Amino acid sequence: MKSTVEIELYEEHETVNFYTMKFPNEETETDKFFNNFPKGCKYDEDIDIIINWIDQIGERGAHERYFRPEGKFSDNVWAIPIEKSSLRLYIIRISFNIVIIGNGGIKITSTYNKDQHLTDCVELLQQVDRYLRARLKNGKLSIYQKAIFGDTIFHL
Repeated sequence: MKSTVEIELYEEHETVNFYTMKFPNEETETDKFFNNFPKGCKYDEDIDIIINWIDQIGERGAHERYFRPEGKFSDNVWAIPIEKSSLRLYIIRISFNIVIIGNGGIKITSTYNKDQHLTDCVELLQQVDRYLRARLKNGKLSIYQKAIFGDTIFHL
């Protein structure tokens, strides 16, 4: 059975627009992540670090040095934060001005692919990244400055 996911604007910052993914009748993937760690939980410091990185990236630009390499060399999947943290939030870095924030979770294994939830988060982003690159190449999507234009609904 196919699933449908849509890319939608999540937050606008001075230099970077952050997008996220949303399945029909669900909250966004990014909201799922943050809702797993409500204020007052033992991961408050880690969430603050992630929010601080999002704000810094939003103001300074999506430089590769601000992200932790994840996924494969052939995709645009990265993670934040780059500093020591118990949490990982996975993203697709589209350009200096556009980032798609996905989901993530608690990092207790040496690599994401040893944890099923983290693997699912990364694999979803890898699949969306492949669709995005194909649509950018064939003209069904375009990027201008901080915006994505075109068909942002994907059938997985």
